[in-house]
Amino acid sequence: MDFGSTTKVDVFDALARLVKALANGRRLELVELIGQGEHSVEELARMSGMALTTTSAHLQTLKQAGLVRTRRERTTIHYRLAGDDVAELYVAAKRVGLLRSPDLRHVVQDYLVDAPGLREIPTVDPAAVTAAMTVVDVRPATEFADGHFPGAVSIPLAELADRAHELPTDRPVVVYCRGEFCRLAREAAGLLRGRGWDAAAMDEGIIEWRASKAVDLDVA
Repeated sequence: MDFGSTTKVDVFDALARLVKALANGRRLELVELIGQGEHSVEELARMSGMALTTTSAHLQTLKQAGLVRTRRERTTIHYRLAGDDVAELYVAAKRVGLLRSPDLRHVVQDYLVDAPGLREIPTVDPAAVTAAMTVVDVRPATEFADGHFPGAVSIPLAELADRAHELPTDRPVVVYCRGEFCRLAREAAGLLRGRGWDAAAMDEGIIEWRASKAVDLDVA
């Protein structure tokens, strides 16, 4: 394009191309996963349940839009967010959706609240967490190492049933995971409550904290 020939339409079309890169449910899920820390294509395919080729194609779309960056380690490509502002964009879209879209609110209610075993699981705002509470991160240990809530202990959900005895029983337990749409925290809180703990799930997670800087994450 020649200098000086750009029109207002070109500007909005360029913005639309960026937004379009996120206009796909699978790519939004990948943004949340990459927001936890650096992951390889193979790891992202496994965590998302998508085929490797499909995952790679979605990641290329995000990379072409400038939303993710890559690092090569021999034959393995690792992906990370281009910056915390990408997490901010994701969270802003989510919050507008929850405020304005009855359809989104309905499916979130069905998935996070009304699902069997998740009913009546109490939630806690991160700002309400105190030193009197035990905070548990139930994401994979590699994600915990990339950044976690200050003072949190790492017990991945797959290990929680066998390691629950490590948690004190005389204080409340607060569990968190990847983000507001992540069900791991509610599942973990339900497991602990069934065994007698006073457990609750945080209503936010790593992706929201990266976006807002409301929590200064620790790195293992």
